[in-house]
Amino acid sequence: MDKIIKKYNLADRQQDQDDKQFWKDQSIERKIEVLESLREDAIKLGIYPEQAEDGSKQRLRRVFRIVKQT
Repeated sequence: MDKIIKKYNLADRQQDQDDKQFWKDQSIERKIEVLESLREDAIKLGIYPEQAEDGSKQRLRRVFRIVKQT
């Protein structure tokens, strides 16, 4: 696979189209591999609360606020 680097202007919408085409061209195995890698990174960073690094399950804390209606 040849590596291609493109430089985009922030206002350039072509980047979105190129990104979509890139992932459209990838195999399902590659997509799952990258998704799993991103999920593992999120767990390590503590962003993904479902499972901690030590393997213990964590849960999202339920937060709510009661507002008195007048």
